Amino acid sequence: MKKYFLCFCLIFLVFACSKKENGTILVTIDNDNITLEEFNKELDKIPTNMKMLVATQSGKKNYLDRLVVKRLLLREAKKEKVDSDKDFQDRLADIKDQLLIESVLKKRINADTSITDADLKKYYDANKENFKRDREINTRHILVKTEEEAKQIQAKLQKGENFSDLAKKYSIDPQAAVNGGDLGYHPKGTLVPEFEEAAAKLTKVGQMSAIVKTKFGFHIIKLEGVKPPAYVSFDEVKDFIKQKMAQEKQSELLEKYISTLKKEAKITIKEELLKEEKPGAAVKPEAGAKTEAKPEAKPEAKPEAKPEAGAKPEAAAKPGTPEKVEKPQTKDAAPAKK
Repeated sequence: MKKYFLCFCLIFLVFACSKKENGTILVTIDNDNITLEEFNKELDKIPTNMKMLVATQSGKKNYLDRLVVKRLLLREAKKEKVDSDKDFQDRLADIKDQLLIESVLKKRINADTSITDADLKKYYDANKENFKRDREINTRHILVKTEEEAKQIQAKLQKGENFSDLAKKYSIDPQAAVNGGDLGYHPKGTLVPEFEEAAAKLTKVGQMSAIVKTKFGFHIIKLEGVKPPAYVSFDEVKDFIKQKMAQEKQSELLEKYISTLKKEAKITIKEELLKEEKPGAAVKPEAGAKTEAKPEAKPEAKPEAKPEAGAKPEAAAKPGTPEKVEKPQTKDAAPAKK
Protein backbone atom coordinates (compact mmCIF):
# COMPACT_ATOMS: atom_id res chain seq x y z
CA MET A 1 0.00 0.00 0.00
CA LYS A 2 2.87 2.34 0.86
CA LYS A 3 4.59 1.71 -2.47
CA TYR A 4 1.26 2.29 -4.24
CA PHE A 5 0.85 5.67 -2.56
CA LEU A 6 4.47 6.74 -3.19
CA CYS A 7 4.24 5.81 -6.85
CA PHE A 8 0.95 7.67 -7.20
CA CYS A 9 2.41 10.84 -5.64
CA LEU A 10 5.52 10.54 -7.76
CA ILE A 11 3.52 10.61 -10.96
CA PHE A 12 1.69 13.76 -9.91
CA LEU A 13 5.06 15.40 -9.30
CA VAL A 14 6.92 14.41 -12.43
CA PHE A 15 4.23 13.94 -15.05
CA ALA A 16 3.56 16.99 -17.22
CA CYS A 17 1.04 17.41 -20.00
CA SER A 18 3.42 18.27 -22.79
CA LYS A 19 2.89 18.22 -26.53
CA LYS A 20 2.21 14.69 -27.76
CA GLU A 21 5.02 13.11 -29.71
CA ASN A 22 4.64 10.71 -32.56
CA GLY A 23 5.72 7.22 -31.65
CA THR A 24 4.58 3.77 -30.65
CA ILE A 25 1.21 3.99 -28.94
CA LEU A 26 1.36 2.29 -25.54
CA VAL A 27 -2.09 3.22 -24.20
CA THR A 28 -5.23 4.65 -25.78
CA ILE A 29 -7.73 6.48 -23.58
CA ASP A 30 -10.69 7.31 -25.82
CA ASN A 31 -9.07 9.76 -28.30
CA ASP A 32 -5.99 10.37 -26.15
CA ASN A 33 -2.76 8.39 -26.44
CA ILE A 34 0.29 7.72 -24.28
CA THR A 35 3.25 6.68 -26.41
CA LEU A 36 6.05 4.36 -25.36
CA GLU A 37 8.49 7.24 -25.82
CA GLU A 38 6.48 9.46 -23.45
CA PHE A 39 6.30 6.68 -20.90
CA ASN A 40 10.06 6.06 -21.02
CA LYS A 41 10.73 9.79 -20.61
CA GLU A 42 8.58 9.83 -17.49
CA LEU A 43 10.49 6.82 -16.15
CA ASP A 44 13.75 8.71 -16.69
CA LYS A 45 12.46 11.58 -14.52
CA ILE A 46 12.01 9.35 -11.49
CA PRO A 47 14.63 10.06 -8.78
CA THR A 48 17.34 7.42 -8.49
CA ASN A 49 16.25 6.32 -5.02
CA MET A 50 12.73 5.64 -6.35
CA LYS A 51 13.63 3.77 -9.52
CA MET A 52 13.47 0.45 -7.69
CA LEU A 53 9.68 0.82 -7.68
CA VAL A 54 9.57 0.56 -11.48
CA ALA A 55 12.47 -1.80 -12.04
CA THR A 56 10.20 -4.79 -12.70
CA GLN A 57 7.44 -5.35 -15.25
CA SER A 58 4.79 -5.24 -12.52
CA GLY A 59 6.29 -1.97 -11.25
CA LYS A 60 6.10 -0.45 -14.73
CA LYS A 61 2.54 -1.67 -15.11
CA ASN A 62 1.53 -0.02 -11.81
CA TYR A 63 3.28 3.20 -12.83
CA LEU A 64 1.50 3.19 -16.19
CA ASP A 65 -1.82 2.67 -14.42
CA ARG A 66 -1.17 5.82 -12.37
CA LEU A 67 -0.43 7.71 -15.61
CA VAL A 68 -3.79 6.62 -16.96
CA VAL A 69 -5.52 7.72 -13.75
CA LYS A 70 -3.67 11.04 -13.96
CA ARG A 71 -4.93 11.63 -17.53
CA LEU A 72 -8.50 10.75 -16.52
CA LEU A 73 -8.45 13.11 -13.55
CA LEU A 74 -6.99 15.95 -15.61
CA ARG A 75 -9.66 15.43 -18.23
CA GLU A 76 -12.38 15.66 -15.58
CA ALA A 77 -10.78 18.80 -14.14
CA LYS A 78 -10.89 20.43 -17.58
CA LYS A 79 -14.52 19.42 -18.07
CA GLU A 80 -15.49 21.04 -14.78
CA LYS A 81 -13.27 24.07 -15.51
CA VAL A 82 -11.58 23.76 -12.15
CA ASP A 83 -8.79 26.06 -13.29
CA SER A 84 -11.23 28.97 -13.44
CA ASP A 85 -12.27 28.66 -9.77
CA LYS A 86 -11.13 31.49 -7.54
CA ASP A 87 -9.68 29.13 -4.91
CA PHE A 88 -7.68 27.37 -7.61
CA GLN A 89 -6.36 30.65 -8.99
CA ASP A 90 -5.41 31.83 -5.49
CA ARG A 91 -3.51 28.63 -4.78
CA LEU A 92 -1.87 28.76 -8.20
CA ALA A 93 -0.73 32.33 -7.52
CA ASP A 94 0.74 31.26 -4.17
CA ILE A 95 2.63 28.40 -5.82
CA LYS A 96 3.88 30.70 -8.56
CA ASP A 97 5.13 33.22 -5.99
CA GLN A 98 6.94 30.48 -4.11
CA LEU A 99 8.58 29.16 -7.28
CA LEU A 100 9.67 32.67 -8.25
CA ILE A 101 11.23 33.22 -4.82
CA GLU A 102 13.00 29.85 -4.92
CA SER A 103 14.31 30.55 -8.41
CA VAL A 104 15.72 33.98 -7.62
CA LEU A 105 17.34 32.69 -4.43
CA LYS A 106 18.81 29.74 -6.28
CA LYS A 107 20.22 32.11 -8.89
CA ARG A 108 21.62 34.64 -6.41
CA ILE A 109 22.57 32.46 -3.44
CA ASN A 110 23.53 28.96 -4.61
CA ALA A 111 25.83 30.31 -7.31
CA ASP A 112 28.05 31.89 -4.64
CA THR A 113 28.48 28.87 -2.38
CA SER A 114 31.48 27.24 -4.02
CA ILE A 115 33.66 25.50 -1.41
CA THR A 116 37.18 24.22 -2.05
CA ASP A 117 38.93 21.25 -0.45
CA ALA A 118 41.21 23.74 1.29
CA ASP A 119 38.13 25.36 2.87
CA LEU A 120 36.93 21.96 4.07
CA LYS A 121 40.30 21.04 5.60
CA LYS A 122 40.53 24.41 7.33
CA TYR A 123 37.09 23.86 8.88
CA TYR A 124 38.06 20.34 9.97
CA ASP A 125 41.25 21.53 11.67
CA ALA A 126 39.44 24.39 13.42
CA ASN A 127 36.66 22.11 14.71
CA LYS A 128 38.59 18.90 15.21
CA GLU A 129 37.26 18.33 18.73
CA ASN A 130 33.77 18.01 17.27
CA PHE A 131 34.95 15.01 15.25
CA LYS A 132 36.33 12.99 18.15
CA ARG A 133 35.05 9.44 18.49
CA ASP A 134 34.49 8.13 22.03
CA ARG A 135 35.98 4.92 23.36
CA GLU A 136 34.36 1.84 21.85
CA ILE A 137 34.36 -1.75 23.02
CA ASN A 138 33.73 -5.00 21.21
CA THR A 139 31.78 -7.51 23.28
CA ARG A 140 30.48 -11.02 22.89
CA HIS A 141 27.63 -12.40 25.01
CA ILE A 142 25.66 -15.51 25.83
CA LEU A 143 21.97 -14.86 26.54
CA VAL A 144 19.66 -17.36 28.27
CA LYS A 145 16.21 -17.19 29.84
CA THR A 146 16.98 -18.19 33.44
CA GLU A 147 19.71 -17.50 35.96
CA GLU A 148 20.12 -21.23 36.55
CA GLU A 149 21.00 -21.77 32.87
CA ALA A 150 23.47 -18.90 33.08
CA LYS A 151 25.15 -20.48 36.10
CA GLN A 152 25.51 -23.80 34.29
CA ILE A 153 27.14 -22.09 31.29
CA GLN A 154 29.34 -20.04 33.62
CA ALA A 155 30.62 -23.28 35.11
CA LYS A 156 31.46 -24.61 31.66
CA LEU A 157 33.39 -21.41 30.86
CA GLN A 158 35.35 -21.73 34.10
CA LYS A 159 36.37 -25.21 32.99
CA GLY A 160 37.82 -23.70 29.82
CA GLU A 161 35.13 -24.37 27.24
CA ASN A 162 35.05 -22.03 24.23
CA PHE A 163 32.83 -18.95 24.71
CA SER A 164 31.83 -18.69 21.05
CA ASP A 165 30.91 -22.38 20.83
CA LEU A 166 28.75 -22.15 23.94
CA ALA A 167 27.04 -19.04 22.57
CA LYS A 168 26.19 -20.85 19.33
CA LYS A 169 24.83 -23.80 21.29
CA TYR A 170 22.91 -22.16 24.14
CA SER A 171 22.30 -18.45 23.48
CA ILE A 172 18.74 -17.40 22.62
CA ASP A 173 20.07 -14.44 20.65
CA PRO A 174 19.07 -15.43 17.06
CA GLN A 175 22.38 -14.13 15.67
CA ALA A 176 24.48 -16.16 18.10
CA ALA A 177 24.16 -19.31 16.00
CA VAL A 178 26.03 -17.46 13.24
CA ASN A 179 28.39 -15.09 15.01
CA GLY A 180 28.88 -16.77 18.37
CA GLY A 181 27.30 -13.87 20.26
CA ASP A 182 29.56 -11.18 18.79
CA LEU A 183 27.97 -7.70 19.13
CA GLY A 184 30.76 -5.83 17.36
CA TYR A 185 32.13 -2.45 18.43
CA HIS A 186 29.73 -0.06 20.10
CA PRO A 187 30.20 3.34 21.82
CA LYS A 188 28.81 4.28 25.20
CA GLY A 189 25.07 4.85 25.27
CA THR A 190 24.04 2.32 22.61
CA LEU A 191 23.21 -0.65 24.86
CA VAL A 192 20.77 -1.15 27.72
CA PRO A 193 22.19 0.33 30.96
CA GLU A 194 22.63 -2.94 32.88
CA PHE A 195 24.57 -4.57 30.05
CA GLU A 196 26.64 -1.47 29.38
CA GLU A 197 27.53 -0.97 33.04
CA ALA A 198 28.78 -4.54 33.36
CA ALA A 199 30.69 -4.35 30.05
CA ALA A 200 32.39 -1.09 31.12
CA LYS A 201 33.91 -2.86 34.14
CA LEU A 202 35.80 -5.24 31.86
CA THR A 203 39.34 -3.86 31.44
CA LYS A 204 41.27 -6.65 29.73
CA VAL A 205 40.53 -8.36 26.44
CA GLY A 206 39.26 -11.87 27.17
CA GLN A 207 37.85 -10.94 30.58
CA MET A 208 34.30 -12.16 31.33
CA SER A 209 31.59 -10.60 33.46
CA ALA A 210 29.43 -12.05 36.18
CA ILE A 211 25.86 -12.95 35.28
CA VAL A 212 23.99 -9.81 34.20
CA LYS A 213 20.19 -9.50 34.20
CA THR A 214 18.42 -7.29 31.65
CA LYS A 215 14.91 -7.22 30.19
CA PHE A 216 16.11 -9.72 27.56
CA GLY A 217 17.21 -12.36 30.06
CA PHE A 218 20.52 -13.30 31.69
CA HIS A 219 23.85 -12.50 30.02
CA ILE A 220 27.45 -13.48 30.36
CA ILE A 221 29.66 -10.90 28.64
CA LYS A 222 33.16 -11.23 27.26
CA LEU A 223 35.39 -8.32 26.21
CA GLU A 224 36.78 -8.92 22.72
CA GLY A 225 38.47 -5.60 21.93
CA VAL A 226 38.85 -1.92 22.79
CA LYS A 227 39.17 1.17 20.60
CA PRO A 228 40.47 4.19 22.52
CA PRO A 229 39.07 7.66 21.84
CA ALA A 230 40.22 8.89 18.43
CA TYR A 231 39.56 11.60 15.86
CA VAL A 232 37.42 10.70 12.88
CA SER A 233 39.52 11.11 9.74
CA PHE A 234 39.01 14.07 7.43
CA ASP A 235 37.97 11.81 4.54
CA GLU A 236 35.19 10.26 6.65
CA VAL A 237 33.57 13.61 7.44
CA LYS A 238 34.49 15.56 4.32
CA ASP A 239 31.02 15.31 2.75
CA PHE A 240 29.34 16.18 6.04
CA ILE A 241 31.52 19.29 6.44
CA LYS A 242 30.81 20.34 2.86
CA GLN A 243 27.07 20.13 3.42
CA LYS A 244 27.29 21.99 6.73
CA MET A 245 29.49 24.76 5.30
CA ALA A 246 27.21 25.16 2.29
CA GLN A 247 24.19 25.59 4.55
CA GLU A 248 26.00 28.12 6.75
CA LYS A 249 27.25 30.06 3.74
CA GLN A 250 23.80 30.08 2.13
CA SER A 251 22.26 31.41 5.35
CA GLU A 252 24.88 34.13 5.53
CA LEU A 253 24.42 35.13 1.89
CA LEU A 254 20.63 35.07 2.23
CA GLU A 255 20.72 37.39 5.24
CA LYS A 256 23.07 39.75 3.42
CA TYR A 257 20.96 39.67 0.24
CA ILE A 258 17.70 40.39 2.10
CA SER A 259 19.39 43.20 4.03
CA THR A 260 20.57 44.77 0.76
CA LEU A 261 17.10 44.56 -0.77
CA LYS A 262 15.60 46.30 2.25
CA LYS A 263 18.18 49.09 2.14
CA GLU A 264 17.64 49.71 -1.57
CA ALA A 265 13.85 49.82 -1.25
CA LYS A 266 11.76 52.59 0.28
CA ILE A 267 9.66 50.82 2.88
CA THR A 268 7.02 52.71 4.89
CA ILE A 269 5.17 50.94 7.69
CA LYS A 270 2.16 52.41 9.52
CA GLU A 271 2.88 50.81 12.86
CA GLU A 272 -0.09 52.47 14.54
CA LEU A 273 -2.37 50.11 12.60
CA LEU A 274 -0.72 47.16 14.28
CA LYS A 275 -2.02 48.36 17.66
CA GLU A 276 -5.57 47.41 16.71
CA GLU A 277 -6.75 43.91 17.64
CA LYS A 278 -7.64 43.35 14.04
CA PRO A 279 -6.15 45.65 11.40
CA GLY A 280 -8.95 47.65 9.77
CA ALA A 281 -11.55 46.76 12.43
CA ALA A 282 -14.05 49.37 13.66
CA VAL A 283 -12.96 51.41 16.68
CA LYS A 284 -14.41 50.02 19.93
CA PRO A 285 -16.28 52.33 22.35
CA GLU A 286 -14.30 53.56 25.31
CA ALA A 287 -14.51 51.71 28.62
CA GLY A 288 -17.60 52.76 30.63
CA ALA A 289 -19.45 54.29 27.68
CA LYS A 290 -23.07 53.19 27.39
CA THR A 291 -24.40 51.97 24.11
CA GLU A 292 -28.04 51.73 23.14
CA ALA A 293 -29.17 48.15 22.63
CA LYS A 294 -30.73 47.49 19.30
CA PRO A 295 -32.67 44.33 18.46
CA GLU A 296 -30.91 43.99 15.15
CA ALA A 297 -30.11 40.51 13.89
CA LYS A 298 -26.47 39.68 13.61
CA PRO A 299 -25.36 39.61 9.99
CA GLU A 300 -24.62 36.16 8.70
CA ALA A 301 -21.04 35.46 7.67
CA LYS A 302 -20.61 35.34 3.95
CA PRO A 303 -19.44 31.96 2.65
CA GLU A 304 -16.55 33.56 0.80
CA ALA A 305 -15.37 35.61 3.79
CA LYS A 306 -11.76 34.90 4.73
CA PRO A 307 -10.21 35.27 8.21
CA GLU A 308 -8.42 38.52 8.90
CA ALA A 309 -4.67 38.59 8.29
CA GLY A 310 -2.81 37.26 11.31
CA ALA A 311 -5.95 35.78 12.92
CA LYS A 312 -5.59 32.22 14.17
CA PRO A 313 -8.42 29.72 13.74
CA GLU A 314 -9.88 28.91 17.14
CA ALA A 315 -10.17 25.18 16.58
CA ALA A 316 -6.78 24.72 15.00
CA ALA A 317 -4.89 22.11 16.96
CA LYS A 318 -1.18 22.46 17.43
CA PRO A 319 0.82 19.56 16.04
CA GLY A 320 1.65 17.34 18.98
CA THR A 321 5.01 15.88 19.69
CA PRO A 322 5.04 12.32 18.36
CA GLU A 323 5.57 9.58 20.86
CA LYS A 324 8.97 8.02 20.90
CA VAL A 325 9.12 4.82 18.94
CA GLU A 326 11.58 2.13 19.79
CA LYS A 327 14.13 1.68 17.04
CA PRO A 328 14.19 -1.75 15.39
CA GLN A 329 16.84 -3.99 16.86
CA THR A 330 19.67 -5.04 14.57
CA LYS A 331 19.88 -8.26 16.53
CA ASP A 332 16.52 -9.57 17.75
CA ALA A 333 17.70 -10.42 21.21
CA ALA A 334 20.71 -8.10 21.37
CA PRO A 335 20.68 -5.75 24.38
CA ALA A 336 20.13 -2.62 22.34
CA LYS A 337 19.12 0.47 24.26
CA LYS A 338 15.63 1.89 23.73
